[in-house]
Amino acid sequence: MVAIVTGASSGLGQAIAELLARRMPVVGVSRRDFGDASDPETARRAITAAEKLGAIDILVNCAGAGIFGPAGSYDENAIDRLLDANLKSTIVFCDALFPRFARDGGTIVNVLSTAALIGKPNESVYCAAKWGARGYTEALRAEAKGTKARVVSVAPGGMDTPFWPERRVGFMDPREVASVIVDAIDRRVNVAELVITR
Repeated sequence: MVAIVTGASSGLGQAIAELLARRMPVVGVSRRDFGDASDPETARRAITAAEKLGAIDILVNCAGAGIFGPAGSYDENAIDRLLDANLKSTIVFCDALFPRFARDGGTIVNVLSTAALIGKPNESVYCAAKWGARGYTEALRAEAKGTKARVVSVAPGGMDTPFWPERRVGFMDPREVASVIVDAIDRRVNVAELVITR
């Protein structure tokens, strides 16, 4: 068993990678080590590295970025960054591994956000990217029916992570959220959707 975790350099992705690494090899994908997760070449490099360690059967898409402000305040670069980090990266890694998982077995976990469930002021483009990732995940889950692939979506609420420029007192500890996600991966019953809030 080998896992690939995107967004593994900090926050929730790092916490998930650390928990999984207690019992299996993990390839943690970060911009520093592999490059932009929305680039198909990054996915190819990560998969090649993971294949050297064994059979890949877990993919956790946790890469993301946040840029916030009122509608009309986003320039083209901000829009591209939000869509790449929160939507395209998920599609790129899923598309690279889903056919293999459908044939041989494997679990995909796409980390979304409660912003994928409800519109929030000053988060219009972030919400759009997360809603897109949710739609993609639901379509992927529909394709997975009758195959050996399992697709799980996770919508966590606010966490105290480096995602925010300052500490967020009262937000969830990413290690606690990671433990819920890893528990869902381990369960024999099919956990399709998780919403994690305090």
